[in-house]
Amino acid sequence: MKIIRHNNSKKYLIILFTLALTSFSAYGQLERSLFYLPILPNARTVNPAIIPSYKLYVGIPFVSSVKTGFDNNFKHEDLFIKKGDSLYLDRDHILNRIDDETKGNINLMDEVFAVGFKLKKNYFHFRIAEMMNTNFSIGKEFFRFVLYGNGSDHYLGNTVTFDKNSFNLTYYREYSLGYTRQITDKLNLGVNLKYLQGIANISTEDMEASLYTDPNDFTLSAQTNIRINTSIPWKKGSGFQPADVFTVTGNSGFAFDIGGQYLLNNKWSFSASVLDLGNIKWNNNLKNFKTKDPDKMVSFSGFDLDDFLEDGGLDRDHINDVLDSLSNELGIVETEESYNTKIPTSITANANYNLGTNNRFSGVFGIQFLEDWSWPTFSLAYTRYFTRDVNMMLSYTVTPNSFFNLGGGFAANIGPAQFYLVAENFMASFALSKAELLQIRFGINLVFGKTWKKEKKKKKGEEKPVDENNS
Repeated sequence: MKIIRHNNSKKYLIILFTLALTSFSAYGQLERSLFYLPILPNARTVNPAIIPSYKLYVGIPFVSSVKTGFDNNFKHEDLFIKKGDSLYLDRDHILNRIDDETKGNINLMDEVFAVGFKLKKNYFHFRIAEMMNTNFSIGKEFFRFVLYGNGSDHYLGNTVTFDKNSFNLTYYREYSLGYTRQITDKLNLGVNLKYLQGIANISTEDMEASLYTDPNDFTLSAQTNIRINTSIPWKKGSGFQPADVFTVTGNSGFAFDIGGQYLLNNKWSFSASVLDLGNIKWNNNLKNFKTKDPDKMVSFSGFDLDDFLEDGGLDRDHINDVLDSLSNELGIVETEESYNTKIPTSITANANYNLGTNNRFSGVFGIQFLEDWSWPTFSLAYTRYFTRDVNMMLSYTVTPNSFFNLGGGFAANIGPAQFYLVAENFMASFALSKAELLQIRFGINLVFGKTWKKEKKKKKGEEKPVDENNS
């Protein structure tokens, strides 16, 4: 193990925190909507057993599939009070509104390139995608400490434990090679094999502390158990440059998806999938921060705020000296050690019921397994086939903390060009501060060689196209 100490460690931690906050501008969650638009070849990414209804499809680079949104157990209005045109923080309001654990599950995806083609009963697929997964859990006690400080009655003379805190941000590039086989007329099985190129990561293995405040002189006694692992393409002297994400190598991982699809009859079909079973090993651009002796108790006598002011501003040198002193007293050391992180694995089960040839009712249950917790969701949808070139759907989604989310979307083929847009929770667009769930996904594909068969209506001999793969 190599132990290193740098004077710029605090700057590095600030950069990590900034990157974490920046990632929150692009939220997403467990995929649901692609199950409800059968003409989309992109649906194969949520179940590799799906064989799209085209001999060939090509995703328009960078816009074939883009997803953004949020899915948390807190709302904007839980943190802020609006008075007129201004927003205010109220400590009691926040603590009364948030749960014992404030959780967020965040995924951003942009498909760089995708292509798929059908060969008899076989389907082959390849794609490259930029992926960002972020999940965090913050205990209520941490919020209380930040909002009130250790001088409040809650802390004086008491030992308080800070736990239930975790954070994981992973940005990686996915190279996926997929294969699907039509086993029988009723059963498809598929798999995606993925090579993962890790670009950046911030993850916590341990984030625990206990704090005692003396009621007489306010002396603090603290004990910590901290381990934070990071791999950021940050260059000394130039900092973090966006172009660096294209040159990072050495952080490799592997994952796979498996899925099955079964057609019971003309009315009912079922599918299930397991996605993203795998991990990434981080070897480059490493920094680890950990408590050397978790059993060590450290005391602090406090400080005078005036010591941090100089000529009407902050005395940065004195602040750095104090932070160095705190780090040394707590025994937090900086190392360079390789480590592994899992990517969030998800399981989905889907059922479809066809009413006639133009209407379909669907349900999806999914659960995503994160570092320290899991995130289940359930949704129902109605899909209308105006023609086999135009699908429209309405959906209703339930999450652990949000029970009324109406969404919708469409997919349409205009010649070889295919356009689609889906959104979960329409109301979030009009009342964002009250929403815990929002997902918007859109894209453009090129599709060639439709593989739909014809089914004649018994009356009047009309022909209605029926999707042989997704009915």
